[in-house]
Amino acid sequence: MTSDGVRYVDEVSVRVLGSTTLPSVRIAPISGSFVVQSENGSYSRRTGREVVITAIGNQVEISIDDRNERLASIRFLPEAGSALYLKTHNSNHSYAGELEVQSTSKGLRILNIVPLEDYVASVVGSEYGLDDLEGAKAMAVVARTYALYALENGKELRDHEGFQVYGGLKRATPAARRAAQQTAGQVLEHKGNLIEAVYSASNGGRTASNTIIWGSKPLPYLKSRKDSWDSKSPYASWTWTVSEKELHRALTASFGLKVKDIRILEEAGDGRIESVRLKGNKSSKDVTGTAFRAAVARHFGSKSLRSTLFSANERRGTYTFKGKGFGHGVGLSQWGAHFMALDGKSFSQILDFYYADTQLDNRFGDESSRHARIELPVLTSRSYSKEAKGSPPVQRVSGEMETPKEKRSVFSKKITRQRNRPKTSGNTAKRPLSVRNRKDQNALAGRVTYCTPIRLWRTEGSPYRLADVPIFSQRKISL
Repeated sequence: MTSDGVRYVDEVSVRVLGSTTLPSVRIAPISGSFVVQSENGSYSRRTGREVVITAIGNQVEISIDDRNERLASIRFLPEAGSALYLKTHNSNHSYAGELEVQSTSKGLRILNIVPLEDYVASVVGSEYGLDDLEGAKAMAVVARTYALYALENGKELRDHEGFQVYGGLKRATPAARRAAQQTAGQVLEHKGNLIEAVYSASNGGRTASNTIIWGSKPLPYLKSRKDSWDSKSPYASWTWTVSEKELHRALTASFGLKVKDIRILEEAGDGRIESVRLKGNKSSKDVTGTAFRAAVARHFGSKSLRSTLFSANERRGTYTFKGKGFGHGVGLSQWGAHFMALDGKSFSQILDFYYADTQLDNRFGDESSRHARIELPVLTSRSYSKEAKGSPPVQRVSGEMETPKEKRSVFSKKITRQRNRPKTSGNTAKRPLSVRNRKDQNALAGRVTYCTPIRLWRTEGSPYRLADVPIFSQRKISL
């Protein structure tokens, strides 16, 4: 804890599965061995030796060889330089860091305790998917800020579209890793506080204000402005048609009113629809443009009514919607960032354009940022229950998406971070060091927090290097 009450964010516990039911999974190391750790002790397993975990009531049953044991929770720790794969009944996944499994009344609860920059690289690979470096670097800063803002305000990290898509190791492409590495630890702040760094695929040529979309208090860094770069997006204009009966049936199911007609009531200054009137036989109901779009997208898919920047026309039993953009349009446009990068703009210039009156800051310092760790849920359901509330959803450039509720999150809790880091020293050539216990020895090189041994080495006159450290935690450090 520093003198200004700032504490380093190391890990956070999250709820992981939502409405998904996973009665059983299999976990094994991708290479080498891993440690299976529980309150009853530890077991070491080699490559190819799977551990079966099953939910039994409020306990986890683990099957190792011919032994079955029931526990409250269990954690899997890969050896340094390796990772874990997880199998469900119909899918395979691989993750850096550790996995923790617990049991709930709805099945298994799975946490991936992952180094921050590995998480950011996977999000960039999942959400952005374009081939320019500066746009990807801007996306890395935004993804990191978005996640840490949620953590600082007591929110959960999830791996689905309602938060940020996190696909584990398979989505952390070389380009995404490079973007995360080159911006490691960097976040966006406004007056010393993390911003709510929302983003979408395309804004239709003009960014939207958070007030118009979510009815929330105006934020100075999320104002509406013209965006000529986004006008080159493949979503610069679109048309969607639907039969009158189908649309009315979908709106009736969403809003509990037998809809007979719809009418646009109010447009914002940028052309986005602020409110829509649903007319029934004897009554009517007014809904926001955001709620109207979300209801339509839930029934017809995310590529139906792609934004609230649209016009509507009904003729001969068919509605025709003509619009611009894809997503809510607030904050960074991924396609706009891409074309800014192609025009030679740097990632900092891209961030300046989309988030006015903000500053770049390295929250964790050059060393500790590479080792910041967070916990996030994996294998979360693609359906969204009433419990699945959080930050405003985002729309990505690549990958399939089911549009969730577009609701601005309400944050109040604050946590702090640590800036003061203990120093270590050493001058013996090729002297091995190890970090074996995260709680007891978490200060090496400014907060290395690994549970498995880490060996460090150097040749005469050169810095120590981390050997066998997962992903891009391999780097030079000075001791």
